[in-house]
Amino acid sequence: MSEIARLILASGEKCADMRYGAGFSTPDEFFYFECGRERGVIVSPLEYSRAVKEAHREVSVYAESDFLGGGRCDRVELVKALAEKLRVKGFLVPDDFPLYWADRIREAGLAVRPAEGRFFPAREFKNELEVEAIIRSQRAGEAGLARAVEVLRESEIGADRALFWNGAALTSEILRAEIDLEMVRRGMLPTGTICAGGAQSAQPHNAGSGQLYANSPIVMDIFPQSATSGYWGDLTRTVVRGKASDLVKKAYGTVLAARELGKSLVKAGAIPAEIHLAAARLMEEAGFHTGRNETADFGFFHGLGHGVGLEIHEAPRLSPRNRTPLRGGEIVTVEPGLYYPEWGGIRLEDLLYVTGSGARCLTEAPDFLEID
Repeated sequence: MSEIARLILASGEKCADMRYGAGFSTPDEFFYFECGRERGVIVSPLEYSRAVKEAHREVSVYAESDFLGGGRCDRVELVKALAEKLRVKGFLVPDDFPLYWADRIREAGLAVRPAEGRFFPAREFKNELEVEAIIRSQRAGEAGLARAVEVLRESEIGADRALFWNGAALTSEILRAEIDLEMVRRGMLPTGTICAGGAQSAQPHNAGSGQLYANSPIVMDIFPQSATSGYWGDLTRTVVRGKASDLVKKAYGTVLAARELGKSLVKAGAIPAEIHLAAARLMEEAGFHTGRNETADFGFFHGLGHGVGLEIHEAPRLSPRNRTPLRGGEIVTVEPGLYYPEWGGIRLEDLLYVTGSGARCLTEAPDFLEID
């Protein structure tokens, strides 16, 4: 009798591990398990026929009624029946396993303990199908960016540099809607698109709100998720409608140089911390210092990049704390930025597939600062 199996209770829409293990997604929670070579899911009648069609070929599909009689599903009784079928005394679970159900399962006499490390370490390394899925999402993000550039080019500059489009004030909300609609047409789920202008662009995750202005940076960070595959893209560009100041032009050129340096260093065997520090050093030596005053951080105060897959932020991190070498097969962003509350921010982000000899850039969006 085996001592322990592996178990997930989650919805595919909210849990990347569930989607990765099972091969399909649902809005409601269901069970996934592994024991030796056996992998399976236990789903409700609502999802059974779809699970049979969409689950990974090596994943067995069970209905709740295969473990319980009719009536409402009792999750604890179902898990007890599963443990008996698998001949195990308990389960390893991911660290986001619901605490309520972990406690109830323990009360029923079964062990529940967190798995060490990531539940599916292989998620970090993408196969060809995953790479193609991410590329499709990235292209949709680039289409959204192209739409935003079109809108900004069509906009008119009014009094006090305020931008107007189609006879109304051009706001972050309107620009974001145009980006998102373009991605929806391509089968994406836009979530949290950033269109931050002026001082708001100095806050990296400020989504942006209100009137947009000419001659001031507008950071657009676009991260679409495919409604079918679940894989994400990630893309950031910074533009100015009109003319950028000399300081903004210098900052833009510095961030662009830091991004290209970072991209040139990404390859199997490279240390993420060293890539981050090289990009940070370039920007510091260009005169763009990093620090904190009484109201805000300024300069380059976030990691250089992160993994992208079934989560928008996943392993590996290109951060000063990560000294685990890249192995090849990862998809990572390289996205240096400079942020100063006095005038705004600049961030430029490309997506890379790590190979043994270097990295393949998956981003095709052009780089430019000014939109006349």
